[in-house]
Amino acid sequence: MGNTFRDYATSKAYIIVNFIVLCCVAGISYSIVKLDYEQHIASMRQDARQALHELSNQVQHQFQETILVTKNIENILLSGESFKDKKIELLVKELRERNPGIRAFALAPDLTITQSYPKQPNGPTIGMAYKNIPAQLSGVANAYRRQSPTIEGPLTLVQGGRGYIMHYPVFERPTGLGAPRFWGVISIVFQPDRLFEPHQNPHQAADYTYSLRAFPTGAIPPEIEPSALDDGDPVRTRFELLGKTWEATARPVNGLPPYAPQSPYLVAFALFATIALMAGLWAFRRVTLKKQEAHALLAEGIGSIQEGFIAFDEKERLVTVNSKFLEYHPEIVDLLVPGKTIEELLRHWVARNQHPENVEEREAWIAKRLARFRNPSGAFNLEVSDNFWLKVTESRTPHGYTVGIWTDVTTEKRALDAAKAADREKTEFLNNVSHELRTPLTVISGRATFLQHAEKLPQARRLHTALTNSPNATPEIRNSVDEFQNFVSNQAGGIAGSSKHMLRLVEDLLDWTKVARGKMELDLQEIETSDIARSVADDLRPDAEAKGLTLTYEDNGTATANADPVRLRQILYNLISNAVKFTRSGNIHLQVHQTAGDISFSVTDTGCGISEENLERVFLRFQQVDGSMSRENGGLGLGLAIAEQLATLHGGGLALESTIDVGSTFRLTLPRPLTDSDQRRSA
Repeated sequence: MGNTFRDYATSKAYIIVNFIVLCCVAGISYSIVKLDYEQHIASMRQDARQALHELSNQVQHQFQETILVTKNIENILLSGESFKDKKIELLVKELRERNPGIRAFALAPDLTITQSYPKQPNGPTIGMAYKNIPAQLSGVANAYRRQSPTIEGPLTLVQGGRGYIMHYPVFERPTGLGAPRFWGVISIVFQPDRLFEPHQNPHQAADYTYSLRAFPTGAIPPEIEPSALDDGDPVRTRFELLGKTWEATARPVNGLPPYAPQSPYLVAFALFATIALMAGLWAFRRVTLKKQEAHALLAEGIGSIQEGFIAFDEKERLVTVNSKFLEYHPEIVDLLVPGKTIEELLRHWVARNQHPENVEEREAWIAKRLARFRNPSGAFNLEVSDNFWLKVTESRTPHGYTVGIWTDVTTEKRALDAAKAADREKTEFLNNVSHELRTPLTVISGRATFLQHAEKLPQARRLHTALTNSPNATPEIRNSVDEFQNFVSNQAGGIAGSSKHMLRLVEDLLDWTKVARGKMELDLQEIETSDIARSVADDLRPDAEAKGLTLTYEDNGTATANADPVRLRQILYNLISNAVKFTRSGNIHLQVHQTAGDISFSVTDTGCGISEENLERVFLRFQQVDGSMSRENGGLGLGLAIAEQLATLHGGGLALESTIDVGSTFRLTLPRPLTDSDQRRSA
């Protein structure tokens, strides 16, 4: 009887305890789910406001940039420049690439549309007069009266759909004291559905629906600040632009969610916690203790490392920071507390450090730093104080956290700066030495050229005449004089060849110093490249034939490029000269081939070839592939390096394909200028 009562009491107590635990867990779970839901809604509200603020700034930037570009187009229209249409078309194309919200760009002298960019699908608007478009005429008249750009919309467009239209009035400059003459308007059409395409956070486009409208003067409703974010009460922001008040709104696409994303996990956790509590509370306690020990160990490890460490959560809020990082940033130690966002820390750091010194550049610097933080792509150096540099390495964790390691690299940075300074001094030294050597070498080459043809000198002719008229001049004396003249000519020829070779080396050094200092300038002009290639081949064919080689040329028609003729000739001369130099037998072939997009010059030889591991080395300055051919022919190893740099300055490239004991092919590629038909197709 006693055991039965004890068992009953025990079971009743167990049921009561379980019931109490279940009620407590249910109540706590409900409170947590509700609190999480409220926090989620608050976070959505904050994100919506932040997104709307960023995108509103983006819309203003698009309008302002469009006004600046249109001002440039106005200057082109009113100037006497040539190729106005091409310049305007290029400006409009670049503007539309940066701002996809721009649908059309129209020129309307005397209020009649004569040109539209792009022409398709805006062709029907050509020839239309604004007096026949009542919906847009008022905006044109407003722009004329204000003598400044205006924006109307959204309006129904002639070419279909709706959009915002910016009317930019153009006035011709007065002559003398006369009044400016109204030239017409430039109209720009913006697509409403593309104005709010975000650039930095593309996912925001799928989360919210945005709208934009303007209020006429005197009809602005009072400011509304919603207390909750729902379908009928969107987030709003207002800004002033071109004499109007604009209101941008944002609302969730699908309205408020019925529960927070974490709610199912919280409920599941509550059930699991209930079962775990009933199964054994002591095991859960042990796991908790081990977890606390692991967190303590991690905190101690982070605190003991010799680099600065900082971590942010997926919302860009500070999670943890170690003492070394605080040592690196003493000016913001009081702000480095969990919960601070990276943007807040950056703004305070910039303000307290006065960096950058120019106040107008600070916003751009902050935006660039935030972009790099949100899209980490390797380490970079950052000057945190005067001549104190840190290497910043940031990366994302699988859970969206961002961690950063900050290392003091001041010593390495100073060493690198010293090395760069030494390299600049070396370049300047080579430049000065090359200039000093070029003058005496030119004199030596000129004098040697005179002596090479000693028999044509006036003194030699007088000597020859004297010997001819002298009765005492024996044949032996005449032969000796002739042999002496031949000896002088041969020696002078050797001096002339060596001096010309040295002069070419000095010219290579001068060209390289120009490239290294960024002083190389090209005289770009539209030229017939096939004529230049053929003349270079003709000039070097005697050198090839002197070695028993065959130099051939081939093209597929006249090839026109926008290039510097002197520098193009220099590149081809280097490539063919190298082929002659490193080819013992066989042939060398120069081929010019043009396609729709580029022009390629291929120099193919049957020389010794270059191994795959040395293909890139041949383009390095002062480098030659180690081998008997290189040692035999010598040189500074600058020809190909200069040729590659010149190809890059032309907007092209220089590539190499080679096989040992088979031969090599150097391929120079230059961009082909667009024809009128190409430009029409691209438009």
